[in-house]
Amino acid sequence: MIQAVRDILKDPSIRVAYMMCLMLGIAYGIVMAIVAVYLNKERGIDEQTIGGLAFFFSAGIAIFAVPMGALVRVLSPRVMLAVALAGYGVATAVFPFLTTFTGLATARAIDGAFSVGAWISIETILLMRTTALNRGFVTSLYSIVLAIGYVIGSVFAAGFVYIGPSKLAFVCAGMLAVLAALLGLLRLDKHIGPVAGSDHAEHGDASTALEPEGPPIGALQLYWQIKTACLTTFTYGYFQGSLVLFLPLFLIDHRGVAEGPTKLLVAFFAAGMAVSVVIFGRIGDRHGHLKTIRALVAIGAVITVSVVYLPWFPVVAAMVFFAGAVLAPVYPLSIALQSLIAEPRDYNRSNALLNVSYALGTLAGPLLCGYLYVTYSVGPDGTKVPFGGELLFWQLAALWLLVLVATSVFRSDDPSLWRRRAKAQG
Repeated sequence: MIQAVRDILKDPSIRVAYMMCLMLGIAYGIVMAIVAVYLNKERGIDEQTIGGLAFFFSAGIAIFAVPMGALVRVLSPRVMLAVALAGYGVATAVFPFLTTFTGLATARAIDGAFSVGAWISIETILLMRTTALNRGFVTSLYSIVLAIGYVIGSVFAAGFVYIGPSKLAFVCAGMLAVLAALLGLLRLDKHIGPVAGSDHAEHGDASTALEPEGPPIGALQLYWQIKTACLTTFTYGYFQGSLVLFLPLFLIDHRGVAEGPTKLLVAFFAAGMAVSVVIFGRIGDRHGHLKTIRALVAIGAVITVSVVYLPWFPVVAAMVFFAGAVLAPVYPLSIALQSLIAEPRDYNRSNALLNVSYALGTLAGPLLCGYLYVTYSVGPDGTKVPFGGELLFWQLAALWLLVLVATSVFRSDDPSLWRRRAKAQG
C-alpha cells in the first residue's frame, strides 16, 4: 500500500493537486464545523432559514457545474482550479460580515459555483494522470486528503471559538483557499499531459487529451451511462448536507449536548472516511466499484437510523465515525465508476454531471430536512419535543435503501461485470 502511494506521488502534478486538496479540505472543515451553530446561536437565524442558505450553496453547484466543466476545457484544469479556489476563498471570507439574507445567500451561491469548479478541475487532473486499474485507489486518496483536511479544519474551528470570534474563522478558511490557488498557479504544470499507459493519448497536453476523436455523445445519453454513479452521489450529497447541518442541532436541542463538542462531529465523520476510504477503493478496483457501493449503502442505512437513538455523545461520535468509514467512500467509488464507463474525452462533462447530482442532493436535503426538523421537533406550544426529529434520520436511511435497490436493478452498469462476462465467454 505504501509503495503504491509512493508510485502515485511520483507525478508532480498529482502531488501538487493533493496538497491543494488538503488546503481546500481544511477550509471546508472550518466552515462545515461552525456554520450551522454560528448562524443559529450567534446570528439568531432559525433552522429552516439555515436550510434555505444551504439551498443557495447547492444551487450554485447545480447551476454552474456544467458551465464550469466547459471552462475546464477552455482555460485548462490548472487555470480553472486556481480561479475557482480564489473565488471560493473571497466569498467565504466575506460571508460572516454580510448582514442581509440576500447577501448571505449570494455569498453561499458563489461558494457553491466556485467549489464545483475546483472539484471538476481536480478530478479531471487526477483521472487523466492515472491508469484504469488504479482509478478507485487514486480517487480514494483524493477523498482521504480532503477528509484529513476536514479533521484539521473542524478541530481548528472547535479550538478557535475559545480564542477569537467565529467571524475570523471564516476569514482564515478563505485565506487558506486563496493560498491554495497561488500554489496551483506556481507549482502545477502549465500543460498537464497524460501519463504513459493512462488509457489516454500518449502524448500532448491536457487540452489535446480532452479533444474528442469523434462526435461527442449527448448529455442525456452520457448521464444514462453513468446513472448509478450519479444516483449514489445525489444521495451522498443529500445525506452529507443534511447530517452536517441538523445532527449538531438535534443533539443540542433534544439530547442536551453542549455546543462545543458538536463541532467535532465533522472530524469524527472525516476520520472514519480517512481510515477506510483507501481500503474500499482497492476493493472496488479489484471486485467492482458498483458491487462495493451496494454493500456499503446497506450497512450505512442501518448506521444512519441508529445514530439518533444512542444515549451518550461519545457513543454518537463513535457511530458518526463508522458512518464516515462506511458511507463516505461511496463518493470516490462513484468517481472511479463513472471514469471507467465514460470515454476520457468526456471526463470534464461526466465529472460535471456527477457534481450536478451531488449538488442536487445537497440542495434538496437541507431544505426537506429543515422542514421535517421544524415540523416534527416542535410541539404545539412552540417548545422542543423531547424525542422529536427522528423522522429526519429515518428518511435518510430510506434513501440509502433506494440506492441499494437501484444499483441492484442496474448492476449491469458495472464495468467489472462486463469484464467477468467477457472472460467467461472467452
